[in-house]
Amino acid sequence: MKKAVLLFFVSLPLLTNAQNLVPNPSFEDTLGCPQVYPDLDTKCKFWKSFRVTPDYINNCSSVCGYYNQAGYQQPNSGEAYAGFATYQTTIPDSREHIGVQLTTSLTIGTKYYISFYVSSAFNVQVNVATNKTGALLTTYDYTDNSGSIPLQNTCTFKTDSIIKDTVSWLKITGSFVADSAYQYLIIGNFFDDNNTDTLHLPDLGFGYYVSYYYLDDVCLTTDSLYAATWTGLHESILQNSFNIFPNPANEVVHLQSSQKIDYIEIYNPLGQRMYSKEISGLFNTEVSINDIPSGLYIFKIKSGRYYLSKIVNINH
Repeated sequence: MKKAVLLFFVSLPLLTNAQNLVPNPSFEDTLGCPQVYPDLDTKCKFWKSFRVTPDYINNCSSVCGYYNQAGYQQPNSGEAYAGFATYQTTIPDSREHIGVQLTTSLTIGTKYYISFYVSSAFNVQVNVATNKTGALLTTYDYTDNSGSIPLQNTCTFKTDSIIKDTVSWLKITGSFVADSAYQYLIIGNFFDDNNTDTLHLPDLGFGYYVSYYYLDDVCLTTDSLYAATWTGLHESILQNSFNIFPNPANEVVHLQSSQKIDYIEIYNPLGQRMYSKEISGLFNTEVSINDIPSGLYIFKIKSGRYYLSKIVNINH
């Protein structure tokens, strides 16, 4: 379509060696600033158009920035994201697919966990919400610029819920067992009009209507906890900003930061939140962990629009 917080994750060997198999998962790595629609294939590193013309949105651009031809949205993390259309009233089965080659082929028989964030765009012509947003894993690359190849009405993972939130980002999650050595991850709506449900948002009277979604922070991993707690990625920037000690910890965990701390959450290895607290912009604080059982936990700290996650061993 013609249109348009960083996370620091420290992974310790004692818990997991999980990694995100999606290169440039937050769309931060660029080949240049997008200036026209579409500019995904020429400006966003690794990602490409698989069907028609998905878009690249980056705050560096006055044309394809947060204010863009599909509406307005800030990223879930970082300074950039992508966008793709899932439906159009005047063109049957109109879809856009965006994809990327994984850093390594999947292993047959291994269970993988996928997550990504979407937000529904909204303006005078972009005012339809749809379901069936999902992911397709393939062993092959394809380019369907005209959108003439019939939709296959199947994919590796999808959500049957109509995504209609035009303000917040919604995290979509799923899992699958690889039955082939898949090399490509593709995101979009892979179902035709007869198999897609739609919901019209408030009618602004333009005449033809499009469903369009913003996309950010894509993760594919073999580790369920990593997928459950991962919210964005750009490891090097916040590497020396935070200090969490002691580790292992007994009664209290201390946090020191060169940036203001706004919020703290603690997750167990099952992805369940054990603790949360709003800090109100302090640079130094401490967390009492007496009520949390011994074990390995992920501390997730929010600073402005940035995140840090670190594994802490609680050992009473």
